[in-house]
Amino acid sequence: MSFQKTEGFSLVELIIVLLVISILTLALTPAFKSYKIKANRSDGIKSLLALQIAQEKYRLNNTAYASSVAAAGLSTNSIDGYYTLAVSTSGASNYTLTATATGDQTNDTGCTTLTITYATNTTNKTPTNCWQ
Repeated sequence: MSFQKTEGFSLVELIIVLLVISILTLALTPAFKSYKIKANRSDGIKSLLALQIAQEKYRLNNTAYASSVAAAGLSTNSIDGYYTLAVSTSGASNYTLTATATGDQTNDTGCTTLTITYATNTTNKTPTNCWQ
């Protein structure tokens, strides 16, 4: 009686491979979500910087900064849609711009609200750790 060697994988080998893939997927999913949230934060940052430029352009033609995002000529939605933009205060020499996270981006602990405050040639970006 001779046994023929069959080629391919056994059922046990396939189950082990699927188990390893499942474990890796479960382990890496939280890290991926965290990376994605941090990457999406750049949407709020670039949108606030675009709004800041729009404010400066507006001020060139007016006696004060724009009192709303629409007056500055932009949409209240951020470029990629992860934030809502607002102008909370404005005057002849100051303004405060805010990007508030929406949807899944609200899970960005400590960075759900990004702010640029400009007052008499001084710009503050808060929270500071979110701008790095």
